[in-house]
Amino acid sequence: MPRSRKSPTATTTKQAAPDYLILHLFAPGMSLMHRAGLGGLACTLDVLRQRYDKGLLTDAEVRPLILDGQPQWDIEEQQITLRFGTPENAGAYLQKLFQFAFQITPEGLIYLPGQHGDTQPSLAVLADLQAGLLLTFLQHGGTRDLAKDESTVQYDPGDVDNVHALPVTYKKCSGYKHQSLWKELVDTKGRLKQTPVDLDGPVYPGAVVRHQAWGDLTKLKDPPERALPLYFAMVGCLSLLVNRGLGVLLIPEVENLRDFLDVRPLITPRNARQTLVAGAADAALQAQVRVWSSQIIRRSGGSIPAIDAMTLAPTPWSTQQKSRVNTLHVPRLADRDLQRYERALACLPLRVMVPADSTPDGKSTRKRKTAKAEQPGAVPPPSPVYRQESVVRPHVAENLALGRPWYAGFIKFYTRKNPATDKPYLEQLRYEKGGLHAMIAEPKMWDEEGERRLVEAVHEAIRRTFGRIHRETDGEGKSPSQATKNRWDKFREELRLRLAGAKTANDARHALCDLFSRAGYVQVLSEHWRDILPKLADDRWQLTRDLALLALASYTGREDEKADAPEIVEGQANAT
Repeated sequence: MPRSRKSPTATTTKQAAPDYLILHLFAPGMSLMHRAGLGGLACTLDVLRQRYDKGLLTDAEVRPLILDGQPQWDIEEQQITLRFGTPENAGAYLQKLFQFAFQITPEGLIYLPGQHGDTQPSLAVLADLQAGLLLTFLQHGGTRDLAKDESTVQYDPGDVDNVHALPVTYKKCSGYKHQSLWKELVDTKGRLKQTPVDLDGPVYPGAVVRHQAWGDLTKLKDPPERALPLYFAMVGCLSLLVNRGLGVLLIPEVENLRDFLDVRPLITPRNARQTLVAGAADAALQAQVRVWSSQIIRRSGGSIPAIDAMTLAPTPWSTQQKSRVNTLHVPRLADRDLQRYERALACLPLRVMVPADSTPDGKSTRKRKTAKAEQPGAVPPPSPVYRQESVVRPHVAENLALGRPWYAGFIKFYTRKNPATDKPYLEQLRYEKGGLHAMIAEPKMWDEEGERRLVEAVHEAIRRTFGRIHRETDGEGKSPSQATKNRWDKFREELRLRLAGAKTANDARHALCDLFSRAGYVQVLSEHWRDILPKLADDRWQLTRDLALLALASYTGREDEKADAPEIVEGQANAT
């Protein structure tokens, strides 16, 4: 039987490799991570051009990305075009691009120029940012080469408290996966591949092979025009360290590449108080506030990007790997909400804790107790200077991100434990008293007049009750005795138990009415009862309970009514 001849239409011809690559921001298959990565690529190219124009890079260092002073790329609002010159030049083009984009400093710190714009970050900032990368994109040991011993860099005193330096430890990095990913995009002749490229977690956090038995069928793949943006997602996104060793990955929404050139450098932290965050919502709102408060964005008329925040943490089934355990979408918040969070950031900042026996360089003056520490060349013990985050501010940030009143759910600080320390929140809440009092004094923090008046009424009722207890115990004109302070503490605890234990609207109303009746005449309540009364309605009693507990936490009182409990203020700590 004669062999059938193939139809001319069935004959396939191999497509020639292109001498250019067009990357569309909203092409099919471009996810949020893809678009953030494309924004990171745009920022990298823009920084490269700026440094060449300033004479910081030579012709040899930028060839073939820039020829005869002309960049071989175009950045438009919705796309980037890379021009290789010839198909065989794609490999050299991408190699030079990746060489600039993914650097390592002489101190062994990962440096991504596209994240910083025309600002040169300090080594301490790079060390903190590297710690975030090691918990997100580069968490697997096979994706980076780290030294065994730790090194130390320091924040300048001006970044801390103008007195003490803040040490940051890190392990020197000699290489990481992204530096050689360009090889995945080209063939042996240096031409751009026409076949899909395999993707994994270091490129796309959360990407996994769905079934190991059918790995080739269930792994994530993308063509080069989508894989290249993902390689730059580490630049377009922001990885941060949470104070308890968790990683937070911020993915900004990119809608205009030209605008993102101004926005992305503003997202990156610049000092010791910004590189450490208390949670996903806290990190996202800090980034939005940095963009919102920038004069650059206000002059250019740019907008604040929405941000998706991803939390990566160990899980019981995978303790060594940081898995995605939570995601949060933070939309473009209104100016009112950003002002409120900015107020919370100012009143409840990250505190740099400096024991009394610490020297200005951040080292302890205590004598070493072990013989091993006395040996020459021994690594000194960790510095006692450390950073401590607020426990209330991340709660405020999450409420604002989810569109809830910023004080909603305040009851958790009286009934739950902090998962970071496994101790009750209540133990840390007392250190936030001054900041909370400053927050509630700002009228812009309130949506309704009744909210502020209810807090003021509770404050006045507590103050009058304390005064009555003082007079009953010590008489008029005397300093508070220990017996008076003990009764104050007992009153606080009873009020806390009644409010935190309220399970119904009637329970909450009874606790408040009992407080007001025992206080006697409460002027705020007498003058503003029309504003306060609706807050006791059945449909919002939980928010009213939260307001009352907020008032209890923020009560400072008069000088002669304060207990002598030690207060930790910014830049100070009690020596123990």
